[in-house]
This record gives sequence, structure tokens and C-alpha cells, in this order.
Amino acid sequence: MNGIYIHVPFCRQACRYCDFYFTVSMKYVDRYVEGVCREMNLRKEYLVGEPVNTIYFGGGTPSVLEIEQLEEIMNRIYSNFKVDEHPEITLEANPDDLSPSFLAGLKRLGFNRLSVGIQSFRAEHLKLMNRSHSAEQAFKCLSDAREAGFDNLNLDLIYGIPGLTLSQWEENLGYVMERNIPHLSAYHLTFEPGTVFDHWRKKGRISPLPEEESVAQYHLLCRIARFAQLEHYEISNFARPGLRSGHNQIYWEGGSYLGLGPAAHSFDQRSRQWNVSSLKKYLEGLDRGFGYYDHEELGSHERFHDYLITSLRMARGIDTRKVRREFGEPIYRYMMIQATRFIDSGSLRREKGFIKINEESWFISDHVIASLMLD
Repeated sequence: MNGIYIHVPFCRQACRYCDFYFTVSMKYVDRYVEGVCREMNLRKEYLVGEPVNTIYFGGGTPSVLEIEQLEEIMNRIYSNFKVDEHPEITLEANPDDLSPSFLAGLKRLGFNRLSVGIQSFRAEHLKLMNRSHSAEQAFKCLSDAREAGFDNLNLDLIYGIPGLTLSQWEENLGYVMERNIPHLSAYHLTFEPGTVFDHWRKKGRISPLPEEESVAQYHLLCRIARFAQLEHYEISNFARPGLRSGHNQIYWEGGSYLGLGPAAHSFDQRSRQWNVSSLKKYLEGLDRGFGYYDHEELGSHERFHDYLITSLRMARGIDTRKVRREFGEPIYRYMMIQATRFIDSGSLRREKGFIKINEESWFISDHVIASLMLD
């Protein structure tokens, strides 16, 4: 499968936990749209073979773009690439951007999936994180989206927020389950270097939630999702049958994807490419026709590590036969030796040719994955 990702770096205000590349200045939005369309012209041969199955607008906040700007980008995608007859087309959005007229415009352009960044339904936590919407706007946008015909909805929630209690987290999850939302992405808050929250942590203004409380919130998430018959198919993602994120599965299953816009990443099975994390340098590089990205050819060790990281994020786990076939006997043997102690301890399990992380151990998956990597 092939996917196209468009990174829209604009935000109305800065969330205090976010370390993605973004800018709160809207000064160069028009030039950005022109730049993304120009980049497509330069890279229209990047995806070969199968048609484009998924198109994903991420950010930043893609919903700050006007419908006409989204239409310009969509038209250029269809003129430069062979697109599947029934592609999954996703827009990440903030609740305060999803007016009925904007939703109708998205439908007209062919968008069929929304990923709404709600993060919390509680006013005090939205304020702490510096989110631009209210809880009331979050509830309203969901009913408006359904009214506009968007049945394929994902909601983003964050747990592990300082001050978030287990009962408050249960209440947030309850709002999602009551509305029969078909896809949930739930992420534990991390204090990424360079973010406001990390600065506050260093100054003692804010403290991470104790680990035992974070673990309890994760286990509650798993129990409630299971009760609601949402499949826990990836560390942070839960879906009703047939409604997994097709685009994210391309990442996790090693498919090819083209990333457009500043800070966007691309992968073509042999190499990785990443655009510069600066709108100014990105646009200047496009003007020259070069210098707006870096590139890395992948050897067998790098490809194995990529496979390890992405596969163990998924419920299906590592295909040991694939490791043996594609990376060779020595790498396969090393992996199996390293995996043995985690299998013995119960963090990993073997099942029909696959090695999987047990659901209760996904919260410590980074340690398990790092231990399986080659020296």
C-alpha cells in the first residue's frame, strides 16, 4: 500500500506539550500551499507500483486551512498521482474549526475520515495544555460531524496529565463510549525536550503524574475499550472492526509513503527522506529545486530496527519467518536469544510464528524493543 502525508505546520496557538514542528504565524499560508504543490511536481515519481490508498493531512492543525486551499492541494494530488478508486482521506482537526459549513466543504472534496484533537473534555486540563477549544465545542463538533455524514471518526485523548485522577479519566473515556466513536487514539503525556511543559518541569512548576497512577490509567483504558468492543490493535490505538487507521497501518506495516511539507518524512522501502523543519528553509529550497530535505539509504540493520519498532507496536507482533527471510539467520538468532528472557517473564509471547508484546506490557514496550535491537 502507498500513502501520502501532508504536514500542515500552522496552529492558532501553541499546545504546551507538543514537540511537532509548527508555527503560530499565518503569514505564509498561501506560499506554503504553493510550495506543497510545487514539491508534488518535483516528487511525482516517488511512489511507484500500487496506487495511493491513503491521503492524510496532519500537523500542526490542518483545519486552519481554507476549503479552497485544501481543494488546491487535493487537485494537485489527483493530477500528479494515481489514486485508488476508494481512498481513505483523513483530516486532523481541532473542534473549534469544525463548523457545519467547513464540514460540508470537506465532504465535497472527498474527505471521509476525521481525526479530532480533543485531548480532554475537562476545562481545567484544556487550559493547562493551552488547547484552543472548550469542552462544549468538543461535544458540538462531534454531533455536527455526524450530521455532515462523517461516520469514520477518530478522537485523540491524552492521559497522564498532571492532576488527572482515575475517575476523571474514566469520565473522559465514558464520553467517547457513549457516542459510539469508532476509533480512539489515547496517548500518555510525555515531557518532550524543548516544550513548555518540559521547561515548567525543570523549574518545578509542574510534575509528571506518578508512574503507578499512569499505569492505572492505561489499564483502565484497556478495560473500558475491551468492554466497548474496541480492538486494541496498536499501543495507542483502538478501533471497531474494519475501521482501523489505514494510513497509520502503512507506517506500522512497512508500506511506502510520501511526506509533503516542512518536517514531513518519506519512505520508499530502501531509504528515508525528511524535509527540513523550517517553513522558511523549506520554501527557499523549493525555489532552488534542492536543499529542502535530507536523505538516508537503509542497510539491513536499519531496516530490521524499523521493522522491530513498528511491528511490536502492533497487536500482531513480529513475524519471525519474515525476519529470517528478509534479514538473515544471524539477525534472527540474535533476536530470538534476546527475546527469550521476555518470553520467560511474560512480557512477550510466541504465537503461530509471531512474537507479540502482551497488552499489559505495552506500557513498558520501549524497554522491550530496545533490548531486541542489534548492538
